[in-house]
Amino acid sequence: MRAAVLALVTAGLIGSPGTARAADDHKELVVGAWELAFSDAKDVPVGTRLEFTRAGKVKMTVRADGKDTTAEDTYSVEKDVLTLGGPDRNKRSGDSGRICLLNKTTLVLHDEREDKVLVLKRLTSKK
Repeated sequence: MRAAVLALVTAGLIGSPGTARAADDHKELVVGAWELAFSDAKDVPVGTRLEFTRAGKVKMTVRADGKDTTAEDTYSVEKDVLTLGGPDRNKRSGDSGRICLLNKTTLVLHDEREDKVLVLKRLTSKK
């Protein structure tokens, strides 16, 4: 029993700094250009491009009917939630998603309010 309690306390102490580090990693890893590879949300078409900047801006490009439509907004990353727009906008329209997976090549978001999943692939720059 004593060994089990010691193991739990040790795991909690070791895991705590990793959680803060993961939140910082999310803020850095999300920066760049992404393309929507899969979406079960009908209002977000596959092929939509999002470009996140370090300054907290996002540029969205949607292709519909052979035309590109571009919009700009702000974004924030708090722990494991990515939110488009300010806090007031999030309360009204629910433009946020829980980050399920984020690495150098893949971003998976889950919109818990509408229970939808978005899978984005990082676009590589052509040099």
